[in-house]
Amino acid sequence: MLQSLRQISMLVPDLQQAANMYKDLLGMEPVFEDRSSQYPVDIKILPAGNGTFIELMQPISDEGPIARRLNNRGASPYLLTFQTRCYDQLISNLKSLDIQITEENQALQTRHAFVHPKATNSSFIRIVEILDPALDWLSEVNSFKENTVFPRTCQLRQVAILVNDLDQAIEKWELMFGIVPTKRFHISFTDLEIAVLPLGDNNTFIELAQPTSVDSSPARFLQRYGEGIYLTIFEIEDSLQLDEHLAGQNIRYTTSRRTDNYVNLGFNSIWIHPSSMGGAFVQLSQVLDPVNPWPPAGDDWFQ
Repeated sequence: MLQSLRQISMLVPDLQQAANMYKDLLGMEPVFEDRSSQYPVDIKILPAGNGTFIELMQPISDEGPIARRLNNRGASPYLLTFQTRCYDQLISNLKSLDIQITEENQALQTRHAFVHPKATNSSFIRIVEILDPALDWLSEVNSFKENTVFPRTCQLRQVAILVNDLDQAIEKWELMFGIVPTKRFHISFTDLEIAVLPLGDNNTFIELAQPTSVDSSPARFLQRYGEGIYLTIFEIEDSLQLDEHLAGQNIRYTTSRRTDNYVNLGFNSIWIHPSSMGGAFVQLSQVLDPVNPWPPAGDDWFQ
């Protein structure tokens, strides 16, 4: 029932500084800027490639849940936005499961609803249906075609959500959204048990991940912050070229080529530390498999 992952929103304390960082590191430039009095925040929207976007959000008031989240948690991922083609069926299903919908709104071109984070492993979710067939995405970024920006990323591919119990999380996401894992595996160098769930477009993915030790970085993250969005994964075309670019940026990052116990799953990856990415843990992956367009999802999900 979830068609695709279209956007991830990042809370930042300094909007312009964050925009400069995304431009310098990943070649993303804003195509839309606005001030929302409803929430209230200033926003900049940056294309990540192939119809996916990053939204940077800075509160303009010390009041309200967004400002409190930034004060308590610091700069961090905040909101995942999914597109659906069966909005009524999806919302009806969520309500039948007693899932809390925090807002429902309909405009001429779109309608959307927010799902409370307590239902989705502390991941705040917005579900959007495009009503106007002339629109490719939300009206506020519909001008991106005239202001084409070519980032160093190909697209936003996958978002990892840390959970306490992987089996329970898989069951919950299937009940709520009708998505099921096509691959489940253990990655030794991160001590994570992972399940990858393709969305309806077979192009974007949710990753549910449970730490398998108590002293790994994911385990410490889970202990400190609880469940929620942990890692944002972009596909890139040339990891060597991007590695060379990042080497001149004076940031903290590593690559799969320098990770001794990394198991090659069909791609080369670069990980940028949250301290260098405005609170966002970012993975940049180049697919090496000549057949499988996204190896983490398994060998036959795309067939």
